[in-house]
Amino acid sequence: MAVLSNKPLESQEIMPGVYSINNSFVNLYLVKSGDKYIAFDAGADINTIKNALKKLSINENDVSAVFLTHTDGDHVAGVSLFMHAKIYMSLSNSVFINNEDGAKRSKSFIDMKREYKTLNDGETVIEENISVQCIFTPGHTPGSACFLVDGKYLFAGDNLNLKDGKAVLFHDVYNMNNNIQEESLRMLSKLDGIEAVFSMHTGYTVDFKSAFTHWAD
Repeated sequence: MAVLSNKPLESQEIMPGVYSINNSFVNLYLVKSGDKYIAFDAGADINTIKNALKKLSINENDVSAVFLTHTDGDHVAGVSLFMHAKIYMSLSNSVFINNEDGAKRSKSFIDMKREYKTLNDGETVIEENISVQCIFTPGHTPGSACFLVDGKYLFAGDNLNLKDGKAVLFHDVYNMNNNIQEESLRMLSKLDGIEAVFSMHTGYTVDFKSAFTHWAD
């Protein structure tokens, strides 16, 4: 059973052009390109996000796209803040939030009534000269996904936690299907060229091989 503890990063530039935004128990991330940013997830509280962006001298209107790994309430609050941004999610998540269980779990996002674009498994889009590939990773929810940036940065949402540098299952109490999530982690272990893995609640690692060795076949 996964340990129920969260250790998100403080709001900071954690590597050149990559920023963590702290929302007490969850992170969203920004990747910079020129004068614009793209976001991965959108946090739990608008005012906390505003304060963190101000600290980092980032204008929310410069966030041009938001990629949602899923639509649980602690990952979507900033959608209402980033009014000039395109919203992306996996096609599988769109299907999920349009059924009864998914609609209940994603109520805060649905109530925002924001238009969004869907991405197929493996589909890549370019935003602000940044390549973003959608990877379906069901388990936490049926629609959960990871996003791979420029082939090297993996934004994993709640598809995993990091514990002592190892990728482990997200908190059991919140997962909808641990067995399916295990299959998703085994699939992720086969990726090549990953330079950093970013979780939303437990920080990041630059040692992909060590993080996923125990999931490899």
